[in-house]
Amino acid sequence: METPIVKVKILGISGTPIKDGNCDKLVQTALKAAAGIPGVETEFITLADKKIAECKHCQWCVKNKARCNIKDDVHAVHDKMFAADGIIMGGPTYCQVLSTQLQNVFFRGREEIFFGHRCAGKVGGALTVGWFGVGMEFAIKVIEQMMMSWQIIPVARGSAIVSTFWKGEHVRYQEGGALAHPAGVFGAMGVGTTVAKYAQMMKYARDAGVGQPPKA
Repeated sequence: METPIVKVKILGISGTPIKDGNCDKLVQTALKAAAGIPGVETEFITLADKKIAECKHCQWCVKNKARCNIKDDVHAVHDKMFAADGIIMGGPTYCQVLSTQLQNVFFRGREEIFFGHRCAGKVGGALTVGWFGVGMEFAIKVIEQMMMSWQIIPVARGSAIVSTFWKGEHVRYQEGGALAHPAGVFGAMGVGTTVAKYAQMMKYARDAGVGQPPKA
């Protein structure tokens, strides 16, 4: 029996203030690998050119059971997330933690956590880039924890180092940045293919009614 081609859309979000920088390129590397799988469509978003305000924790979204009332680019990003079958998210590691751009996307979606559940059951992959390889594990964990708060299932992770620092030497930035780190590139490609394949399996199961409760 021939295996059916399941069509899915994989969204890549680069949570960085630097357009066309290392984080953008690593997320795009993952998407390129995903696009090599039959049936997979990809889309890329960078937050470098987006205006996304910080969450004020005013509780308006929770009290009104509605999306955040601040009007900016976050709503368009959320819509893309709701429409995707799989989501690859990357953010740079600053001062041994995840930078704030990606965090604001999740913080501004508290209504999704409590009432929306439009991302529930989607699969996700987490990526980060760092300068000394320090704190990158923690940054990845933050992305995965935020995904899980939206009921996105993390299935893959990867990271790339963009500089060297050894035995008192000054920082030396790699020519080519993240793309000059072979293990990082290989890992990002793995994130892309893993997210795509799991997204296809999840969609195939949903379309077949697998795991769905009986209708009342």
